[in-house]
Amino acid sequence: MSQVSRAALRAVTWCICVLLAGCSTTGTGRHARSGRYEQTVDSATNACLRNPACYTQVGEDAVLPWLSRAASVARTVVATLRFLEEAELAQVEAVLMDCARQANFEVNERMLGEGKRPTREWCAKEARRDARNNVVTWAMEMGSAKHEVALECARARLGERFPENFSVEPRYYPDARTGLRLLDPDEVRRWLTDGLFHLLAGTLVPDVVIHAQGDPLKAQTAYDFKFPCASQSEPLWSPYPRGGPHSTQDQGDAYLKLLMLQMKPARVSPAWGISR
Repeated sequence: MSQVSRAALRAVTWCICVLLAGCSTTGTGRHARSGRYEQTVDSATNACLRNPACYTQVGEDAVLPWLSRAASVARTVVATLRFLEEAELAQVEAVLMDCARQANFEVNERMLGEGKRPTREWCAKEARRDARNNVVTWAMEMGSAKHEVALECARARLGERFPENFSVEPRYYPDARTGLRLLDPDEVRRWLTDGLFHLLAGTLVPDVVIHAQGDPLKAQTAYDFKFPCASQSEPLWSPYPRGGPHSTQDQGDAYLKLLMLQMKPARVSPAWGISR
């Protein structure tokens, strides 16, 4: 069980204990008036059994119906806050590595031909111009294609094992006033289509985020695929542009701090594996 799950369970257990003490002091005698909390669970049960609500129940709820309900709440809280365990994270990383290698191989074969690999000269050449007439090199074109394949692979394979504990390319907006927000993908697409790029300034978009069950705002860790083009050096976190909202940080620093990750984010590359 993760630290967050244990903390949630301890909190609910404490509440149950308080309820037990409260039930045991419902009498009108001297001990009730003195506010002592020396009663045992047995005395709590006896006190509660004098309440008609106890013996009008059936089955498991017959003795302490409110305790049964509290236990149900505890199970719900723990399930809601469930993070992946260490062994499960190892499975996630194995999947991401497989996806990175698959994407690297498939795109190399498709764009260069069977058995061929990119050269530094080829990577630096212009492949096309984007909508703003900016140069897109073959390194950028190939990296984008490999990301697309790797993300589809991750979406499919992680979806089979951990469907509620991961998100692919979630877009976060860290707001100093209101806190961290998750932007609606449909709204983001409309902004991009309409050229409203300024509305996305300061947003963070990790490739894969592992988070609490069903809650991307409770992030556990994050991963970015890195596909260097003909480079023999270990890929690093990309720095943010100068003058921008995160200009003093690189991707890894921003993810860790602004997404409030429980553990450091990692880079995933075919040649270098998982690196933090």
